[in-house]
Amino acid sequence: MNRRIFYLLFIALSLAIGNAKADTAAASEKSSEQQGWSGLAGVGPMIFSKYTGGTGTQTWLLPLISANYDEIFYIDPLRANVYLGSTDDKKMAWGLAVEPRMGFHASDGARLAGMATRRNSLEGGFNFDWDADIIAISFSYFTDLTHSSNGTSSRLYLYKDVIKNEKWKLGANVGLDHMSAKVTNYFFGTTANEVTVNRPLYQPGSATNVVFGFDGSYKINQRYSILFGLQATHLNGSAANSPIVETKQSKVGWIGLAWNL
Repeated sequence: MNRRIFYLLFIALSLAIGNAKADTAAASEKSSEQQGWSGLAGVGPMIFSKYTGGTGTQTWLLPLISANYDEIFYIDPLRANVYLGSTDDKKMAWGLAVEPRMGFHASDGARLAGMATRRNSLEGGFNFDWDADIIAISFSYFTDLTHSSNGTSSRLYLYKDVIKNEKWKLGANVGLDHMSAKVTNYFFGTTANEVTVNRPLYQPGSATNVVFGFDGSYKINQRYSILFGLQATHLNGSAANSPIVETKQSKVGWIGLAWNL
């Protein structure tokens, strides 16, 4: 599937889940705390690696959303989640989340020539968030919902608000993305049919990559804001040692004009 279409489907699926939650809330008794949608929704360029581990980049003009519905459903450029339960003080919450993992085509890099396409994957499953005041902690355990790799992954993120005032919102994050052997082998391995003089057979085991970045917004006026972010992945272990990897660093960044919801 074309990656642009895949990303748009990720946005559409996320919004459909959010609208379902909104309809459920509307059908139930309203409380004074329910505010509906809040956050930012806009459009802008997103630049990212043609494939994880490749040096080539591409840029698309895409919808950019960083919003929530009654602090129950959240959607961001690279993740969507819905809370199914929480503690009374809302410091801890649990639910479901989804994130995309991009594949590749043979034309995406010189080291991929002659290889079979690796399909994009939508990974999703259990998510637990804890606002520990000083820092926010998020843990997720995902399965491959699209049956691309048929593997599992787990993520542990730490997030810290650096600036938060009337004009600026800026937060930094760092975390780990652990891929099972099936996921690593699908996206970084090579099969017997893909072996060349410069590309040996490679069947990696599980790997844990480091993820870090920042995101935020700048409020221009009551109607518009600038939405921006950058996420980098540092490949480690069996993923970094793959013969198709050109660089251990992979990045995705975005900036766009957004409406204040």
